[in-house]
Amino acid sequence: MSQQNVEKKPAKAAEGNVDQIRDILFGGQMRDYERRFEELEERMKLQAERNRAEFNKRLESLEQLIKDQGDKHAGQFKKLDSELRAATESSANALEKLSKSLRHELSEVDEKHEHSGSSLRERLHKLGNETAESLRANHEELSALVDRSANSLRDEKVAREELSGFLSEMALRLNRQFDLPKTVKS
Repeated sequence: MSQQNVEKKPAKAAEGNVDQIRDILFGGQMRDYERRFEELEERMKLQAERNRAEFNKRLESLEQLIKDQGDKHAGQFKKLDSELRAATESSANALEKLSKSLRHELSEVDEKHEHSGSSLRERLHKLGNETAESLRANHEELSALVDRSANSLRDEKVAREELSGFLSEMALRLNRQFDLPKTVKS
């Protein structure tokens, strides 16, 4: 054998001995560290699963709340709409009855008192104008009420775009894919 081969064998043997000594001295600690890392990794996985389940639960709860609020507001809007329609129909019926009544009364007065008809016509016209003005005021009041209610519903309703943006940003932050811009100190 050559000189070089003889030198390599003792070096390899010494290296193997060093590995054995290292395993004897630190092997138990390394196995302990590996076990601890495995336990830590398992705990982290369990915690991540719990967090994911909690997030999904809260997201479902939020979705249900939004759906319930939407249904509630839709019901309120339908109720207001039906009340407005009923009030409008009632006003129209009252106006029609009043108009028929006025026509009937006018025809009777015309037959009985032709010479005093002009003063009576003026009075009936004034009464009709007052009634029309009263109905117009009622209509404006009801329209304002509907407008206020509709605006209130719009103010309380969560915009889907805003909610989706919020949830998207939350998902990006949870996945550490979204960094906030760093503020520049003056």
